[in-house]
Amino acid sequence: MKRCLRSASAGLLGAMLLMASPFVLAADTSQAVQFQKGTSGAEIKGKITGSDVSDFTLVAKKGQRMQVYLKSKRLTTYYNVMGPNSSGESLFNGSMSEDNYDSILPESGKYTIRVYQMGGVKDDNKTTPFVLKVRIY
Repeated sequence: MKRCLRSASAGLLGAMLLMASPFVLAADTSQAVQFQKGTSGAEIKGKITGSDVSDFTLVAKKGQRMQVYLKSKRLTTYYNVMGPNSSGESLFNGSMSEDNYDSILPESGKYTIRVYQMGGVKDDNKTTPFVLKVRIY
């Protein structure tokens, strides 16, 4: 009996932690950012629905500059930028910062840009189109 209660408590705690930190979970979709030959930027058009997240990945080198801009008709669509060794921690959190990420990259490797929604739009499972602009130079 004690073992069942302990197991149920652990399961409940795990579920609560997952609900409290949705941006650490694996993405619902993942796509590599493709730059046209001879360019340093890309524009990605997509849609996000409810609590889904979309990851966009690219490889960059330490010292390069990355610029990211998200355009959406809803103010509750955001993005985070995560570094190669971030373990889910963000270098940039769009819901806590301005709309634009513009920074010199601290290390070489695969970077992830995660697009997500918050608030009633997320809770009501609404779909929002967006345009993500990424530039590396």
